[in-house]
Amino acid sequence: MKVAVVCSFDLDGGAARAAYRLHQALQVHGADSRMFVQVRTSADPTVEGRSGGLTKLIGRIRPLIDHAPAKWMGTRLGQFSVNWLPGDLLARLASFNPDVVHLHWINAGFVSLAQIERIGRPLLWTAHDMWPFTGGCHYDEGCERYATAGCTPCPMHTRGSSLNMAGRRLTSKRATLDTTQLTLISPSRWLASVGRRSATAANREILVIPNGLDLSRFKPIDKATARSLFGLPTDKFILLFGAIKSDANPRKGFAQVEEMLRRAAGSLLADSLLLCVYGTDTKSVGTLHGVPARNLGHLHDDEALVALYSAADIFLAPSLQDNLPNTVVEASACGLPSIAFNIGGMPDLIDDGITGMLAKEINGQALLVALQQALHQPGWLARAAIAARQLAEQRFCSRLFAARHMEAYAHAIRHSKMPSAIGKAVDHSTSAGHP
Repeated sequence: MKVAVVCSFDLDGGAARAAYRLHQALQVHGADSRMFVQVRTSADPTVEGRSGGLTKLIGRIRPLIDHAPAKWMGTRLGQFSVNWLPGDLLARLASFNPDVVHLHWINAGFVSLAQIERIGRPLLWTAHDMWPFTGGCHYDEGCERYATAGCTPCPMHTRGSSLNMAGRRLTSKRATLDTTQLTLISPSRWLASVGRRSATAANREILVIPNGLDLSRFKPIDKATARSLFGLPTDKFILLFGAIKSDANPRKGFAQVEEMLRRAAGSLLADSLLLCVYGTDTKSVGTLHGVPARNLGHLHDDEALVALYSAADIFLAPSLQDNLPNTVVEASACGLPSIAFNIGGMPDLIDDGITGMLAKEINGQALLVALQQALHQPGWLARAAIAARQLAEQRFCSRLFAARHMEAYAHAIRHSKMPSAIGKAVDHSTSAGHP
């Protein structure tokens, strides 16, 4: 089976990594998988995309051009995507002639809605955030207008609200899905429920297939050895927090980590802690509310991630909204229990009290209580570490990840009613007003 995996990037960001890991798992499973991206970071020859010189520069500029209308309306890059730019995806797909096309995160100026309608192959789309179900935001920050008010007015648009961009884009997206034979996939039960509430997917089946991981690569290593690799002390209880731009994205919950440490300041608990943060733009050593803290910068390979997860005692994942973050899957695979808020896909990742803790409220005090519960139960950390690894083996192994997708592909092909060539399918987008 020839599978085209389509994602804006191959390694930049959690959605890209999940898509690339699927691409790799499909190859192991026997599929002829090729990944099509806008900007390629890896050296993998089965990934096609701009990777150097002027072409890569163009790939980096396209997100800025695509975002320009939303920026004018007051949103920041990465918060709201328009997807209006035309591109060359259809020609690239035609040269591969796949049996099935699997879309993932297609923003940053990579794939327009009109291109989706014209793919002309059995089509699947994995939602890695809320964007497929909203008028343009990747996370709605709790407004829920995608489900109740047609994304009108959009609170993210502080200027030009009379243009109703979000509402019009939601209508366009609904038209695209209504006129396209397409299977939707969600990595988490929560995001599937978001889709079922949205006008874009209310009447569609949404498959729930969690992200997978190569568990032969992501596995625990000796803690003392892992700490020595980073020069970390052996007499501290290490809390680990990390994500892309982990200290700058409010949705990831670093403010709540700060609140937790502020509340713990001056206590015996605080004296025993060390906070390690990765995914920041800079490296530094200092303190945060009296607790020693180290910014480790970006980690660029899986081996470094495995070592850091193995060095830590607890992973903090206090996202305010999230789908199925790779970080928690990776931590579990490395035998590292997590503490998170009971939101989004976190209940899919953490068996509360067994593989980690789900804080009862969304604030730093609740994080502190969950941490104290973890520490005050004799033997809990050791038991949770074993249970976390077992959960990863049961739910998130790459073999199961690939097999479930291959079943979905075969079903899509069997029920396909798309005999047309790529790029020749009828485009119904004009009446919906989208490019």
